Amino acid sequence: MDERPEILKKPPDWETIYSERNLPYIPWNSDKPDSELVELIESKKILPSCVLDVGCGTGTDAIYLASKGSSVTAIDISREAIRIAGARAEKAGVKVNFIVGDFLEVEFENERFDFVNDRGCFHIMSPLRRDDFAEKVSRLLKSQGSYYLRCWSDKQEFETEGTPYRISKDIIYRIFSKFFDVKEIK
Repeated sequence: MDERPEILKKPPDWETIYSERNLPYIPWNSDKPDSELVELIESKKILPSCVLDVGCGTGTDAIYLASKGSSVTAIDISREAIRIAGARAEKAGVKVNFIVGDFLEVEFENERFDFVNDRGCFHIMSPLRRDDFAEKVSRLLKSQGSYYLRCWSDKQEFETEGTPYRISKDIIYRIFSKFFDVKEIK
């Protein structure tokens, strides 16, 4: 299922979401790191030392990765989400370099990270900007680095205003295979 670029979604108002809703009522927010990410780290399939967490929200995955000894930079477009994330990291006793900004607009050093974690940034990207996103992730990763993406599947049956794009395995492969050796898509 390909999307037509002329049918673009209006991006959510991230500041309103994070400042006016209680965290338990934000569907993607969690106090626990992603279970598949935890499995990758605990099983030592990935041993990241320098991590970028894109679209980090309130920092749950970033804080987890920092607690495991990684040097973590985390970026989100919402100033309020980053404020919450900073307070949570301080409470957890870990150091994370939190940045407020649009991932595609903020400059990072090329080949700086050995792991990029994405728990919901790519699937909010306009179809017109997806190649730019994948190229930037590729450029920021060190040789042999890993990019871990979780996004909404085109198999999701419901659609409401403000929900992410549903993305097929074919679209993911087509976009990322230009820049990556794609190991697995579930």
